[in-house]
Amino acid sequence: MPDDANNDGGGLRERKRAATRSAITAAARLLTARSGINGFTVEQVCERAGISRRTFFNYFPTKEDAILGHPGDDIPEALAEAFIAGGGSTGPDVVSDSLWPDFIELAVGMMESMAMTRAEVVALKDAITAEPRLMEQAMHGSSAVEQHYVAMLAERESLPADDPRLQMAIGAMASVAKYAGTMFFAPDNSRSYRDILTSAIEALAAVAPRPGATGAVHLPPAPPSD
Repeated sequence: MPDDANNDGGGLRERKRAATRSAITAAARLLTARSGINGFTVEQVCERAGISRRTFFNYFPTKEDAILGHPGDDIPEALAEAFIAGGGSTGPDVVSDSLWPDFIELAVGMMESMAMTRAEVVALKDAITAEPRLMEQAMHGSSAVEQHYVAMLAERESLPADDPRLQMAIGAMASVAKYAGTMFFAPDNSRSYRDILTSAIEALAAVAPRPGATGAVHLPPAPPSD
């Protein structure tokens, strides 16, 4: 029983730390979107996040690190748990049939949980792209983010992290997510993110069907565009 209590306490502490870390990153990103990378101070991040300067540096060494955030923090815990729980291999040669529908729910949920407007997200991306040093950090950090998703998918499908099917799935997810994000944030877009993402996955299934498959991948119908 004491071990269980300690484990519960440790889990609670980690959730609190993750929440604080996410709040810092959210504040840094919003200020970046509104003022540019050099248009605000660490003190302003602290004020917006409701923390002290000392607390900030307990989590991030620099303002730039806070903007980029920590791998996995962009995924709300409930969404991650639902995605993992939806797995379970249907056979020795395939991953679960619900992978793509569950991925849609994960990606749409993450998009809806963002505390920024579409215009602010575009401004944030532009600010990072325009800063070579930060862009380089972002590129290096992308591998850590990818490994986080690999770990989630491995747990979901009960497969080793180096299984080639997981690597291919992650690559495909990254491609459709990048495409859907570009289309969604385009100035003239009027379609919902769910609609764009679903269409992208259907297009992927059409050009790269599973060997031996006799039909298309069936996804739930998308609701009307927003």
